[in-house]
Amino acid sequence: MGGSAAPPAGSSNASSSRIPWAIITALSLGMLVYGVAESYGPVSAISGVLPSSLAFLAYSLPYVAGGFGALLAGWMADSMGRRNSFIATAALIVVGVALYLVYSLWAQMLGLLIASFVLVGMAAIGLESPILAMLAEAVPARWRGNLLVIVQNFGNLGVAITFIPFFLGLAGLMNTVAVTMLFMAPLAALIVALLAVRESLPWSAISGRAGMDVESAWREIDGGAEPVEPRGGLWLRLLLLVVLGISQDVGFVYITYGVAYSYFSQGVAEVVPIIGGLAMVIVGIVFGILFVERMRRKTLAVLSFGMQLALWMVLWAYRAVTGSTAGLILLAMMAMQFLPVELTWASRAVLEPELFPTHTRGRLISIVRAVVWITAGAITGVLTLVVPPFNVAAASVAAIFALSTMLAGVWWFEGFETGGRSLSGHDIQ
Repeated sequence: MGGSAAPPAGSSNASSSRIPWAIITALSLGMLVYGVAESYGPVSAISGVLPSSLAFLAYSLPYVAGGFGALLAGWMADSMGRRNSFIATAALIVVGVALYLVYSLWAQMLGLLIASFVLVGMAAIGLESPILAMLAEAVPARWRGNLLVIVQNFGNLGVAITFIPFFLGLAGLMNTVAVTMLFMAPLAALIVALLAVRESLPWSAISGRAGMDVESAWREIDGGAEPVEPRGGLWLRLLLLVVLGISQDVGFVYITYGVAYSYFSQGVAEVVPIIGGLAMVIVGIVFGILFVERMRRKTLAVLSFGMQLALWMVLWAYRAVTGSTAGLILLAMMAMQFLPVELTWASRAVLEPELFPTHTRGRLISIVRAVVWITAGAITGVLTLVVPPFNVAAASVAAIFALSTMLAGVWWFEGFETGGRSLSGHDIQ
């Protein structure tokens, strides 16, 4: 796979240890774009490009649009292939950036800015579906969890880079940095994908385009890895991933942007995303390299979502007792949130592409992502529009994590393990 020639017959053991670097490079650039685009709306609110009365749109509209973009990209991933879906979706980002340039340089029409939010959100969040499907099908089972976490961690790097100009006292450059990266990164990803990335072998096999059966295709990728043994039913898997996804997205978007913007003192709203982005990059790299394949997927889900529940309760209690809206202690407590935020992200990163068969993987991932983004975008939009008392907002988010922790517990007893196992078990019955 990747940019190298297919291995000769009989070389499946060598193939199973090969990392497809061209694919990893293109998809990492795609996730970098995703992270910048995820910050695109909040940056416009924090930097004053969008009027304060419309700030709630920046915290909701890109993510709601992204849900519909995920549906489109997931359909393309299953019908056109993972590579072609990635290329088409990345190209749409350039169009969204062009609309912003027209808005900022020539026509100060709010409709153009909103259209840019919508298109960039649709395309960037839509990138997740082909990225997850391609990673699951191109990376050998022994490395799959590591790279699912590390590659998606480039999204956190995009968040941090976008907000660094504020940290350097150059807040006016925040939009410039975001727009530049939104233009350059997808172009680089497109070039790599066009020149060096080959289509997913399992998808090609199951769609009749590879000249081999799907079992042989998976053997080329995973060698003799033990196959997964699916159980628990499709509806339980969808419910699990939707609830975990909504919780994780609300926790990430709200703690990174909404809480500081709505409740805490000036300056915190710009510092928290930098702290969070860099903290998640570090945690993601360390966890992705050293720990993800040493833990059961079930253990990771219960642990990470349970930690989020506990820390939201602690943050609520601290704010209720002290009334503090500033200070190093508060920043430290908010920074602590990003450890379980990254771990919940890692849990989603490995579970979403591993629980579905190849012929529907793109669509089912996209259904999960669409429901998650639309629901999470609506929740964070309401919380930043209405701005309820902080104890109400924090209790609401804690309740969401209580539900997700409970469902992770259900999966512990009723689900199946996927770590280090070949996903061929979904396709070969």
